Amino acid sequence: MTAVGKQIDPLARALAPVVREMLMAEVERVAASLPVPKPRDASTKADRDIMAACLEVAEAADRLAQAKYGIGEIVARTKLERAGAHLGRVMKKHGRMP
Repeated sequence: MTAVGKQIDPLARALAPVVREMLMAEVERVAASLPVPKPRDASTKADRDIMAACLEVAEAADRLAQAKYGIGEIVARTKLERAGAHLGRVMKKHGRMP
């Protein structure tokens, strides 16, 4: 080995922490300046319509369970049937049900 080859290793070891700090600072600066990507709404209009109809069915089922064997059971049962029929129509409209 030459004299220059023997000096590179100690020089690299001495400079490595300094270069690392400089590099990390630059990475942080560049990362902070990049725009944050907006999360994309993966749901479609069909999915949103179906989920809204499902929520109606769930709420109607809860109301029926609360009114069971008491006043308002017939009304709650009717609302549940209507919500279920609405869910069926929405599912058919968007091709999710035969």
